[in-house]
Amino acid sequence: MQYEDLSAKLPLQEAGKMVLGLESVRQLMGHFDHPENSLPTIHIAGTNGKGSTAKMTATILQAAGYKVGLYTSPSLVDFNERIQINGVNVSDDQLMAQVDRMNQALGPDELYTEFEIFTGLAWLVFQAEKVDFVVLEVGLGGRLDATNIVEKPLVTAITKVALDHQHILGDTLAEIAGEKAGIIKAHVPLILYPQAPEAEAAILAQATTMAAPVTKVDSADISNLGETADGYQAFAYKVENYQLSLMAPYQINNAALALEIITKLEDQGIVIGEQAKKDGLAKTTWPARFERVAQSPDIIIDGSHNMDGITSLTEAIEKYYPSRVGQKRIAILGMLADKDVAHAVETVVPLFDKIITLTPHSHRALPASELAAMLQANGGHASVANSDTEALEMAQACLNDQDMLCIFGSFYFVGYLRKQILQG
Repeated sequence: MQYEDLSAKLPLQEAGKMVLGLESVRQLMGHFDHPENSLPTIHIAGTNGKGSTAKMTATILQAAGYKVGLYTSPSLVDFNERIQINGVNVSDDQLMAQVDRMNQALGPDELYTEFEIFTGLAWLVFQAEKVDFVVLEVGLGGRLDATNIVEKPLVTAITKVALDHQHILGDTLAEIAGEKAGIIKAHVPLILYPQAPEAEAAILAQATTMAAPVTKVDSADISNLGETADGYQAFAYKVENYQLSLMAPYQINNAALALEIITKLEDQGIVIGEQAKKDGLAKTTWPARFERVAQSPDIIIDGSHNMDGITSLTEAIEKYYPSRVGQKRIAILGMLADKDVAHAVETVVPLFDKIITLTPHSHRALPASELAAMLQANGGHASVANSDTEALEMAQACLNDQDMLCIFGSFYFVGYLRKQILQG
């Protein structure tokens, strides 16, 4: 379902309004006797990797035979992507049944933000579908995020913390990590991705305050075993070997985080088993996370939109597509104006032979012409496209079978190009 169609049916405040805080969403869910507190939940925060980790966790639980609800954001094209049950997007009928229920329950003057309503709809869908577990991704930050009204999750986890949304979360890693650490609950196990020292210190301080036991993923326990003949990443974590379908090297760390989440669930008596872990990681797919959607030439779609993500994307490109004579690397790039565009430009200019700029589908978009000017000022070869279709046509005119095209930046445009490519 398109966002415009769904939004027209919902009791929403004005578009773009953001209210960080929990009282409003508590009021919303109070109409329904707080289903979020009756659904066994795994709650995941972080800057980068939280969606991938959530998807891996959900897929492992599904492989163990459970019915699993997954809530993530943002979606690439359609709203339904945000709410999944056993890997399948919620249907329009399932969604509209809960929209109707919500509209009937709310007073005539009750209005909520988009994210509050969307999160509430997810909980209502999961309740109606009687899922066994909910894997819940934080939208922004953690402490004041609408998802954080869950009182007693089974496990919390924090993925890599990096600089992003500084105007809301704080200017330093410690401040941002403190906001992410707001999901930590008293005596609830916390799983922690390897962090910069200042981020880790802020998170551990909150865990101590909440008497939450902490398990830290140790990079020394991870061994990258290379690629298999059929394209999986093989790795060992502690004493077991696994295969991961996601291509980017950083996904191995996210997989280790998911494995530790699952271990904590097993410690609570939930039956999962080693084979479900192996099957779940091997079967996990996650669109627009260094996703190869075509070959000859290869086309990679990636939603890297902040500096940490772009750095990880650079490492993945250098691994899979090292610079070779006669092979071009072309990009289509669009960014939001509130991101660290200057540093992103400095990073990507040496990586690509040509960059085509596009304006994302967002009121926060950086105009393609401004992005192209910044790239050119840094020595890049940049051209402006006026539409998604034109961007693809310009790229295809540059490409031979041995070349690669990387479409990356804001989720507000990569999903639309991905859809066009897959539809042929």
